[in-house]
Amino acid sequence: MNFKRDIPTRTYSGFALSTLFILTIFNILLETGVTKTQRAGDALLALNGKEGVANAVTSVVVYFRGFDTLGEIAVLFIAALGIGLMLHGNTRSTHEESNYILQKASRLLFPMIMLFGVYVMVYGHLSPGGGFQGGVIIASGILLLLISNETFEIPHAVISALETFAGISYVLIGLIGLLVLDKFLGNFLPNDMAQMGRLFSGGIIPVIYIVVGIKVGSEMGMIVQNLIKRSDDD
Repeated sequence: MNFKRDIPTRTYSGFALSTLFILTIFNILLETGVTKTQRAGDALLALNGKEGVANAVTSVVVYFRGFDTLGEIAVLFIAALGIGLMLHGNTRSTHEESNYILQKASRLLFPMIMLFGVYVMVYGHLSPGGGFQGGVIIASGILLLLISNETFEIPHAVISALETFAGISYVLIGLIGLLVLDKFLGNFLPNDMAQMGRLFSGGIIPVIYIVVGIKVGSEMGMIVQNLIKRSDDD
């Protein structure tokens, strides 16, 4: 039995682009590296009040770990790209039809799962949650439909459009903050202290979480769809 597989040229091109992207991020980190170590503590609490942010964890994620979040998104993108390229050209796998209970339950639970995922994203700056958590919840809803309905499939063009929009939006928001406030992901939107605790508060933070949620949800959805729909090469 021969397990040898010819790797297409686009696979090498994809990995080359991913490597270039990682090196670019490292270069930005080196150019804008921290030159002075500071404590968080009181400074973090003061920042929450200044930016009108009710969730202290949100301040850490966006202000102190902005590049780290960008790196995590890049890692997820590379994982989705690698799985898609390695499984490219495989036909859809055949599996037994799901049972009646799973089919009916998936239709009932899917809207609730999607609604909860959106809630976690939108309210991430006010309560525990955020873009990554909300995106994974949305992807779990997609997974439920994939295993319960063999005809369900998200068009690849839709997934590509969503993740491209989210990725470009994240970088653009960061660059606008860099131009306006001389800091990547600088909070350039209005963030009145009096609005703390309300939905429309925190400046760019809710926008960042929504963008990250779209990015994570689309890429995780692509990963589970590629894995479920692949065929065995026996």
